[in-house]
Amino acid sequence: MTEAERTTVKGTETLHARTTLVLYHRDGATVAQLEKDRPLIVGRASPSDIAIPDPGLSRQHARFLWNDQGLWLEDLGSTNGTKKNGETIAMTRISPTDEISVGPVMVKIHIISSVDQDLRGFDGHDRFVGALADEIVRAREFARPLALMLVKAANAKDHVSKWASRLRMRLRPVDRVGLYGPAAVLVALPEVSRDAVRALAAELTGGEPKLACNVVTYPADGSSVEELIAALKVAKRADRASKDEDAAVIVKSTAMKQVMQTVKRLAQSTIAVLIHGETGTGKEVITRAIHDQGARKAGPLRTINCAAIPQTLIESVLFGHEHGAFTGAERSAAGLFEQADGGTVLLDEIGELALSAQAALLRVLETKKVTRVGGDSEIAVDVRVIAATHRDLEAMVAAGLFRQDLLYRLNTMTLRLPPLRERVEEIRPLAERFLKEAAKQAGSEVKGLEPDALAALEHYPWPGNVRELRNAIERAVVLAEGKLIQVGDLGERITRAQEAAAQPSNDDADVPRDYREHLRKYEAELIVRALRKHGGNQTEAAKALGLPLRTLVHKLGLYGIKKKF
Repeated sequence: MTEAERTTVKGTETLHARTTLVLYHRDGATVAQLEKDRPLIVGRASPSDIAIPDPGLSRQHARFLWNDQGLWLEDLGSTNGTKKNGETIAMTRISPTDEISVGPVMVKIHIISSVDQDLRGFDGHDRFVGALADEIVRAREFARPLALMLVKAANAKDHVSKWASRLRMRLRPVDRVGLYGPAAVLVALPEVSRDAVRALAAELTGGEPKLACNVVTYPADGSSVEELIAALKVAKRADRASKDEDAAVIVKSTAMKQVMQTVKRLAQSTIAVLIHGETGTGKEVITRAIHDQGARKAGPLRTINCAAIPQTLIESVLFGHEHGAFTGAERSAAGLFEQADGGTVLLDEIGELALSAQAALLRVLETKKVTRVGGDSEIAVDVRVIAATHRDLEAMVAAGLFRQDLLYRLNTMTLRLPPLRERVEEIRPLAERFLKEAAKQAGSEVKGLEPDALAALEHYPWPGNVRELRNAIERAVVLAEGKLIQVGDLGERITRAQEAAAQPSNDDADVPRDYREHLRKYEAELIVRALRKHGGNQTEAAKALGLPLRTLVHKLGLYGIKKKF
């Protein structure tokens, strides 16, 4: 009797063991159960029993077989080979303790009882991002905590398959795990405090192989998927030079040339500026450009994300507080405006300010004086205010959510930042900059992008804009197996957009000559189709499209899709 057939008596219950394979690949983890005397073929495409669309796999790469003699693995003449414990094999017997690789796919063998909890497969990156976006919506709507954790092996050679079970044991069923690379995962932990996540991270780092964990929380560290992933600093800036380079604005498109001409004029004045643009378009970078080119460049630049500060603390953060003003105020502290005296303050996501904070901010703009929370004396401040938002503040005024007098004060000059999809010319230089930074940090030999990969980047609509592009490139550098990033390294959502753009139209007469118009028309059609399929349910349509719900809602307004389905 083989190990997989043994039975265990527990009281009066007999448990029948079974053999399960967990295949870790770039798009997640696939679980497959072996049946006795029935071969299971793994490859890139049909007729393989387990088809994983990884370019490193051959069409039919390897065969697994469980019979009376044990568990067997056979290579099927693949291009990239099949290995057992690092040695290339043709055919060999295997066991759960062996390290198996089928090309780039790592395989873990489990002998588990029928009453054990089923192995929970890890999500691919795109599916995980969609799930995280849904969790952010829930956290925002119900004011519940949400944490995001990056877990990675201290030694990049320790593949996820070596410590996946150890991670699962410490997670709840509601937690989501997404593969970030061969030796790293992202974990979404809803309804968990920062302290609890830190305790979990401490547990995970205490075993073998050695793991490293980094934790961020919503909304303190970011209010969108892209912001939270960026806050994890998956690819940290290696030195100050890279930071300076990152601050430089890339200007290739007509739209950005116009923006920078306006920036140059604004830098010579001190009027308030309202920057309007989608999340991730670079509002902070533009603020830095205005500040650095003006008379206040020697003064401080202070930035605050209004969405990331609890409403109960926002006035203290902006205007400071006195000792004993509230529980935990053990000493007096200067607020953001005092810290920026003689310089510039960027109030990012200004639309998230509570009405009470809006009133206090308006008074500061009018009097140029602040009063600390718990204090009664006024402190003069000389600060230029730049506000930024992705919201329609005029619509918020009409809805009673934003003060009209404050809007008048802030939008002396409104500067619109175009989304990345409207400045396609800048995608390549931005991608190359991010690639260089990520490769340097990771010690990678990746030098550039395959032409098909670049085309995929230029066809993708980038709902998360420049920040999403950076995240995509950083992850592609981790996944790339050669010196050039390939299409498959960019993730399913990006490659799908390229494939859709490559499809010929059935009616050439209906194809708009303008590229952006064609892309928008196609995107609107996809959205309508998804809504019809799901009976108008926006949440389900967003999942089907692989978009965050907030992005879908934004696009409904952008394209004027109002019909009931």
